[in-house]
Amino acid sequence: MPRILLLLLLISGCSAAVQPAAEQPAGRFSVTDVAWLQLAEALHGRALPLLELAPGHAAGRPLADLSVRLAERHEKGRGRLRALLGRTGVTGANPHTQHDMPGMPTAGDLRALNDLRDAAFDRRFVTLLKAYLDQLVLVAKGEQSAGGDREVRELAAAMEREHTTELAELERAAR
Repeated sequence: MPRILLLLLLISGCSAAVQPAAEQPAGRFSVTDVAWLQLAEALHGRALPLLELAPGHAAGRPLADLSVRLAERHEKGRGRLRALLGRTGVTGANPHTQHDMPGMPTAGDLRALNDLRDAAFDRRFVTLLKAYLDQLVLVAKGEQSAGGDREVRELAAAMEREHTTELAELERAAR
């Protein structure tokens, strides 16, 4: 059942195949492991421009400061994901980077957000950031229950904890 849930989440948000049939992960890594690593890396990458907007647009320091901290953390998280993804043996472009999937701020979201300031910016920013963090937590849970490799599942567990903490930080900063 958990594998079905993860696959449905991936399919519902992304019309492309998880990876080409000719390219299977090396050894210990499952297709689910690779799919999670790719999806989480794409989510992190897509959110960085969102996080970069807050310092110049937010009404107050709490959201601006949080966005700076999250941008640093998520760039490091992206590095951890890329390093582990590199060890899977799967090469080529990440199939999720160009797709608009749940939790990913779209180009239209970013353009609209760039036009907002102060309280209007804060409301929309918080909504987009919460959706992004919620999606990261959701897919990390899916990897933990359906993934094949212990190290990938442990990274997913660590990221789930980190993003859950960040959701609480967001709630406090948004007050």
